[in-house]
Amino acid sequence: MLHIECLNDKGRDLVLVPGWGSSAAIFDPLLDALMVEFKVHRVVFDNSGWCKSTPAALQYRLIQCLKRQAPQQSLWMGWSLGGLLATQLAAQAPEYVRGLITVAFNPCFVQRDDWHCAMPQAEFSRFQTDFSINPETTLKRFQALQVLGAPDKRPLLDWLQRSCSPLSTAYLSDLLMLLLEDARPALAQLQLPVLHLLGKADALVPASLLVELLPLLSSNASVQCYSGASHLPFISAADRLMKDLLCWEASLC
Repeated sequence: MLHIECLNDKGRDLVLVPGWGSSAAIFDPLLDALMVEFKVHRVVFDNSGWCKSTPAALQYRLIQCLKRQAPQQSLWMGWSLGGLLATQLAAQAPEYVRGLITVAFNPCFVQRDDWHCAMPQAEFSRFQTDFSINPETTLKRFQALQVLGAPDKRPLLDWLQRSCSPLSTAYLSDLLMLLLEDARPALAQLQLPVLHLLGKADALVPASLLVELLPLLSSNASVQCYSGASHLPFISAADRLMKDLLCWEASLC
């Protein structure tokens, strides 16, 4: 289902959680900078250990897998869907999380009556159907949306295509269901520091609205938004993001 691999042996523990449709390799462009400061771990999804279950049961099993392997009192950095999983872990097992960093994360990815800054339900349902019928084409369309608005579109798209998730279509479909989760209650109960990192040009996550809304959801949250960055600010705005991350992390000590 998943395992956590450690990439180096010195520094404060930092766990990276990838988003939907991508492998842990998506973070590779940032690794050299991260490993100067942190002992970096990354969550790797694989095709073993899955079984048919409800979204709630799947999330529970994923969180249990993370808890069994994770170093305690780590920083957790989750991108997109990875931000959802890291947020739920922080809420359910705060002893594992010293601080939470979300990247290009909307705590409620699909619209609700009280949360309109998200993807319409009909659009999300259509995406699910398209993925079940033609996964390869749908995934390529999703990758194109992730780089929309970025000036460095071509290299970002190339990197996304080289960093595709190794999971089968069936398991990716199961993970897609998790994006229906409302993580706002989990954020609201957090008593630990949170840093939200957004791309101003993100076509999937409405950064201009979330800059105002995210600090209202948790009592100890900071937000940074990067111009010229789409859904992959940790690549497009790597230097600025690292500077903000290190400044925020230093304030935790």
